[in-house]
Amino acid sequence: MQTVLVDRPVEGVARLTLNRPQVLNAINRELLADLTTAVDEAERDSSVAAVILTGAGRAFSSGFDLKAEASEGSLSIETWEQRFRADWKVFLRIWQSPLPFVAAVRGYNLGGALELSLLCDVTLAARGTKFGAPEIRHGSGPGAAMLPWLIGMKAAKYVLLTGNMVEAEDAWRMGIVTEVVDPDELDERSVTLAANLAAIPPEVMKLNKIAINRTYERLGMLATIEDNYMISTVVNGTSAYRAMEQQRQQMPLGEFVRHRDKSYDK
Repeated sequence: MQTVLVDRPVEGVARLTLNRPQVLNAINRELLADLTTAVDEAERDSSVAAVILTGAGRAFSSGFDLKAEASEGSLSIETWEQRFRADWKVFLRIWQSPLPFVAAVRGYNLGGALELSLLCDVTLAARGTKFGAPEIRHGSGPGAAMLPWLIGMKAAKYVLLTGNMVEAEDAWRMGIVTEVVDPDELDERSVTLAANLAAIPPEVMKLNKIAINRTYERLGMLATIEDNYMISTVVNGTSAYRAMEQQRQQMPLGEFVRHRDKSYDK
């Protein structure tokens, strides 16, 4: 099954749909490869001037596929370091793309998927969507830790250090989301916004996006994210992570998540 579907809802707009709905569009190696191909093709197509990134079914994405990771067994620090770099290279395709990206999220937007949506230029969320970074609850590191670049320190620490999920309206107040809409309006609103962005001359859009992104890059965003991935590599070598990893390998994923979260659901 193709893990990223591509369609053209209106002239000038390509829509990329993460397509693993049976596992809430969890991100695996195949999906990352298909996403890279889809972004490459959109950029090569001169008729595409804006891109929507969304998810099939009832979620944008639950984040990286923990079940797939568990099936691989314990990975070495060297493997984690290589994998973090490879993942970030894919995610950066959106940040570095000359095309504007609109994330249209619903259901769940968690973990690595949250960071993927944060790299998009605009994020629309259906009311009821839950956002979060639960990695800390299974002993993992913060990944790129993009949140401090978008929202205040206290809010970023709340999300990243508790693993708690936040509702769409709270995510909007924090600055994670650009706009919250009713669930049945999400697709139409994302197409309308993407079409408006596509109406801007591509060379003008490209240079304006570079100018905005460069502000954060000059402040050290990319270098800091590189550091954060190295920290996450170290975290994944700790005894705490290895203990949680063993649990993931020994029980069904749903049972593991319930066991992981029982100490926090009070």
